Amino acid sequence: MNFVKHTLAAVALLCAGAAQAGSVVMPGGNLGDLNIFPAQFGDSATQDGFTPFAATFHFSLSVLSDVYGSAAALDAFFGQTLSPIMLIGAAIDGIDLLAQPSGAPASGLTFSLGNLAAGDHTLTIAGVAMPGATAFTGSVYAQAVTQVPEPASLAFALAGVAVVGGLRARRNTDEATA
Repeated sequence: MNFVKHTLAAVALLCAGAAQAGSVVMPGGNLGDLNIFPAQFGDSATQDGFTPFAATFHFSLSVLSDVYGSAAALDAFFGQTLSPIMLIGAAIDGIDLLAQPSGAPASGLTFSLGNLAAGDHTLTIAGVAMPGATAFTGSVYAQAVTQVPEPASLAFALAGVAVVGGLRARRNTDEATA
């Protein structure tokens, strides 16, 4: 009976978050086209032993962007205690982001990746779930990168303006003396 309560509590916890902030995408789901408004993801499970997991979520970017996110283990829901999850990492397209733990033990993490090209991508959250009912949730968002001209490009542009200005001044001088 306790097993059923834990499982229902984990599922209800994910549903409660969905009711307040839009849909929570489950592993294998699509987070859509990321922008400055966070997309939420999560998962819940019940297991008999220590269970490693890698939850995968798909997303897309319409422009070159910096991607930021976080994930956290849930430890309780309406007085029902959940078993802990140790979140150990995050990756985008297989690139380990060396996520920074935001708690001890690693019950949460933050991650970021700069200058990610437009297109389809995959986010993977990895961890180890303890025996019992467990759940985690997180969010990810993207911020468009504005292109900044290189100093050499600006130098060439200014040199071009200087040459054109010099030629114009010389032409004006030649016309004035003629």
